Amino acid sequence: MCLEPCIIRIPNLKQYHVYIDGNNVAYFRFNQQGKPVLSDILSLISYLIEELGFLKENIHCICDPSLRHYIDKLNEFEALIKEGVLIEAPKVADEFILSFALKENFCFIISNDKFREYIDQLPSKQWLEDRRISFMVIDEEICLSPNFDLNRIDALLLEEEENEDNEHDRQERTTLDILERIENTEGEFELF
Repeated sequence: MCLEPCIIRIPNLKQYHVYIDGNNVAYFRFNQQGKPVLSDILSLISYLIEELGFLKENIHCICDPSLRHYIDKLNEFEALIKEGVLIEAPKVADEFILSFALKENFCFIISNDKFREYIDQLPSKQWLEDRRISFMVIDEEICLSPNFDLNRIDALLLEEEENEDNEHDRQERTTLDILERIENTEGEFELF
């Protein structure tokens, strides 16, 4: 299944952050000189924004620092880093991609990497499967294939919304609200 039908069925998916494994995308294909291709990263970002409707500010493409030594268009690559379109990690990008993803209630990770060496540091293998999206590039066409069960994601997102509503309700309570509830209860209330 491709991501497009998922977005049509659950339009709220477009509001989540997307973490792109920049090295994985760049190394998917090579140019005639055998160098990883920067244009595939840009095509993917453009596809997410223009075709699928993700917010530009929610798309984070993180690359290893070594990519600059191999990428086909170094000057353009460095300009994109300065603009903030690409983020150069201080060391292996995978660790930062997963670290940022762990901070989100839900997000997407675009990579063909299965992150096997990190599975025991993640909440579960299922956690990764629910977020990871595989990709393919043929000519200039992008295809994104989620690894998740759409019904599971639908339930996960619904549960997340309920948790956010409950958290919002808890934050809205004031000391006066709590005192009024205590006043309306029967029996004794001990503070100590």
